[in-house]
Amino acid sequence: MPEHIRHGRLLFRCAFLINILFFLNDWRFFGQPHFPVAVSARTVIVLASLAGLCLVGKVRDFRRFQWLCAVWSAPVIVASAVLVSPHTDVALIVMFLLPLVFYLAVPMAFGWTLTAGAACSAAMLAVFWETAPVSGTRVGVALALLTINVVLALVLIRFNRLQRLEWAATQAEQAANRELSEHRQILQTLLRAVPAPLVILVRDSGRLLQANDAAYAYFGDAALQDPLAIGRFFDREELVRLAMSQPLKGQMAEFETRLHWADGSWRDVLLVATMAVVQRTEAILAIVLDITTRKEMEAHLQKLASTDALTGLCNRARFFALCAEEIARSQRYARPLAVVMLDIDYFKSINDSYGHEAGDMALQAFATLCRTLVREPDIVGRLGGEEFALLLPETDQAGAFVLAERLREAVAAIRLGDLPVGITVSIGVAEVWGGELTVDAALARADCALYAAKRTGRNRVCMHDGRADAVTVTASGEPPLH
Repeated sequence: MPEHIRHGRLLFRCAFLINILFFLNDWRFFGQPHFPVAVSARTVIVLASLAGLCLVGKVRDFRRFQWLCAVWSAPVIVASAVLVSPHTDVALIVMFLLPLVFYLAVPMAFGWTLTAGAACSAAMLAVFWETAPVSGTRVGVALALLTINVVLALVLIRFNRLQRLEWAATQAEQAANRELSEHRQILQTLLRAVPAPLVILVRDSGRLLQANDAAYAYFGDAALQDPLAIGRFFDREELVRLAMSQPLKGQMAEFETRLHWADGSWRDVLLVATMAVVQRTEAILAIVLDITTRKEMEAHLQKLASTDALTGLCNRARFFALCAEEIARSQRYARPLAVVMLDIDYFKSINDSYGHEAGDMALQAFATLCRTLVREPDIVGRLGGEEFALLLPETDQAGAFVLAERLREAVAAIRLGDLPVGITVSIGVAEVWGGELTVDAALARADCALYAAKRTGRNRVCMHDGRADAVTVTASGEPPLH
């Protein structure tokens, strides 16, 4: 409708102005019998055009607009027919040109336009025949006018068909745009509704294209204002890994990484990513699943599975697993390796006399002392009860004996709080021999030396001499208090 109103207003304005100019042309008939008729007819056209110009802005639908054009056409056709009655050259030209206005310029429906154009030609031909002398010219004019109407009707039919095709194409385009907009809106709604953080990144630069509400809540609104800010959460190597390890389109990839915040905190995440083309750019769609709690739980369970709960030392299974790794390394590089077995003297007497809390205190104090005296690569484990073991890489039997002696002396100085009791240890030392693939044989030799220390008075360090029996080396110091 806005286009129809604009076109109708332009039509009425041009008709009004052109016919005002024709008034000047009509003055050449002043004093002739046709002059009053021409002025009257021209006045009708001018007034009809002025009325149409005033009323066109008030119509609100096409039906009323079409009636306005039809009502304007009726007096204009009659007045135009009157104007061609003088049979001048200008009148003949107007008779052939005026139907063009109704066929091509008046914005009405197809049937109404065809009727108005044919009516204009018929009215002017009727007046021409009525006033012209009988001659062969009249037949020629009629045939010419008929030809023009047929041509204009064909043009109108083609124009109408093109308009319909254009309208259908416009409707189809609008429907496609609506459907695309609905799909985009649905996609946006789904993206926003995904409870896990979802980010879309340019594959090459890591620039953020889009993020859902969960991502803004997870990373922070301020952190995602800068399209490149998302890259600051990744280590550079991890960002390259993310860009280089993507699967083909339609496939998914998962890998774990760690994100770092500006305040120094970090979170372990699982990235579920795939490739897509977004805005004609290769992009990575990644869902960020926070697995920090799971990782902490796994680490806690791993610690429980490999650590003695009371002392914090390696438990039996973890100790033997580490021993297997260390023996393989020492055998590969032909490096010395020693083991030490330790047993707290009269531990049962401490539990019976002062309670299990005192026994636990003794075990914890001993474990703390072991962690203080041994080196970082040394392995300390609790094998069970009051029995402990040490694995000493890069250490021969003599070096292990020196460490064991230092440990024995330090243990003898321990006091258990306010209790009037101390603790001592008996220690056996042995070396892992070349060709041994497990620590079992060396521990057996160290255990044999340990029992030799117990048999010879406790609070001793004994070292296996490589034969079936152990040679006892007594450490200096006081005998046990028990």
